Amino acid sequence: MKTHYEVLGLDPSADTETIKKAFRREIARYHPDKVVHLGQEFQEMAATRAAELTVAYKTLTDENQRKGYDANMINRPPTPKAGAASRPATSSAHSFMSPDAPITDFGYDPPAVDTRQFDRERAGRDAILKRAMTDRVRAIVEDLYGKVETPSVRGFDLVMVPVKGPRLLGATPPRVLIKLVDSADGAAVNEGWANAARARVHVPKSPLIVLLLARKIAGQGELLRAVEALMRQPKAGDGPGEIAVVIVDTGDWSARLPPGASAVVRKLADRLRN
Repeated sequence: MKTHYEVLGLDPSADTETIKKAFRREIARYHPDKVVHLGQEFQEMAATRAAELTVAYKTLTDENQRKGYDANMINRPPTPKAGAASRPATSSAHSFMSPDAPITDFGYDPPAVDTRQFDRERAGRDAILKRAMTDRVRAIVEDLYGKVETPSVRGFDLVMVPVKGPRLLGATPPRVLIKLVDSADGAAVNEGWANAARARVHVPKSPLIVLLLARKIAGQGELLRAVEALMRQPKAGDGPGEIAVVIVDTGDWSARLPPGASAVVRKLADRLRN
């Protein structure tokens, strides 16, 4: 189960201003306006995630609550009280990572809590979020290029191959490969490119567009170095016309494009943002 720091995507050494910025960034992802088109199930998941973020924010921006929270993650447990010997010992990390756990009275020894159900529910909500994101991209791709086949390709969460070929004298439609990553960095770019090159879902001249959907994105310098190194790779004679690794911020759906991205890549990125 995630700690308050992990919920906000922070290191435990983060200062208050960094915590506030992280909260504003994360809570914006689950604003009702962002999820209204995704259905009731996803809206409920977003509301739950927003509540988790709020509890984490309030705990970590209050000096006294944060000290108690940190202490209870490190030190555990106090000597069991009389009559509690038959109760299984529970680490403070479990009790205080739950958004419903008491966070104001740190002298209170919370009862044991079975967190397995909470973990299953969180995993289910994450699966819903993942499905909602991939469905959003699929709807855009099908609007642009018609119905798609979705072969299973190692290293990707969804691969879309347009069923129809190019129109007369038109460009070959791209193959779109999606991977959800926690952090889009140089290593993720290299891995996405390598997996796409091995995918063998292209036809001659068809572009491969790799979409890395990420909550956190590395600095521009790191990403540019990774892309430039890949652009120097020799192209196979039977390879795709283009492999473009595009990083998409799942907060606002803005995209980082590789240098020299083709018009078809830019068009898809524009549709994702709008």
